[in-house]
Amino acid sequence: MTSPLIDLHNVSKRFGYRTIFKNINLSILQGDFALLVGNNGAGKTTLLQIICSLMRPSQGEIYFKGKKYTEAGGLLRKSIGTISHDSRLYGDLTAAENLKLFGNLYSVQNLSKQIENALEIVELGYAKQLPVRTFSSGMTKRLSIARLILYQPEFLILDEPYTGLDQHSIKLFQQYLASYIQQGGTALMVSHQFALGLELSNRVIVLQQNQISHDLPASETSPAQCSLWLQQN
Repeated sequence: MTSPLIDLHNVSKRFGYRTIFKNINLSILQGDFALLVGNNGAGKTTLLQIICSLMRPSQGEIYFKGKKYTEAGGLLRKSIGTISHDSRLYGDLTAAENLKLFGNLYSVQNLSKQIENALEIVELGYAKQLPVRTFSSGMTKRLSIARLILYQPEFLILDEPYTGLDQHSIKLFQQYLASYIQQGGTALMVSHQFALGLELSNRVIVLQQNQISHDLPASETSPAQCSLWLQQN
């Protein structure tokens, strides 16, 4: 039986008197690709930030490979890769310099060659010496994908990753994710692009009314069903 990579036990989050979600129990198994669905304000991004260890839960425990987050430390941070609204790239550095910085942080071997390879895969080889502040939103997102290709995280957190991508870039990204899955990677994605998410997912998790209301095989749902859940919230 596949073992859990991430385990949430009775996780709740409040901001003041407002409860964002409560008593979330969720296991993300190694090899899962889960699509997290919910209306704006349902707490999806907050949940992702807690899983990324960027925010503490108000109560509950989270485990990574059986260890509490407080004990996982650097192993957790090196194992998680993210794409979100904040690119976490440095605008005054070039594309190649950004990747060199992250590659050194993650001890990537044969770094120069790996940077060239990652930039070619996302079709940014021509822009490697350009400062990132000159990039379009789509180019910035593709450079974020190149960063993932570079250090190959064990677990991906994807928060609306298709935003800003044109159709060609979406195709490149889907190809990368399909390859990532085939190589045994694990991912949790938030996206309103349900059809794209369902192409890759094996699970659909629905966050409604402060709780997880559904956790179903992706094969048993559809983009129309995802939209219906949002209308019921």
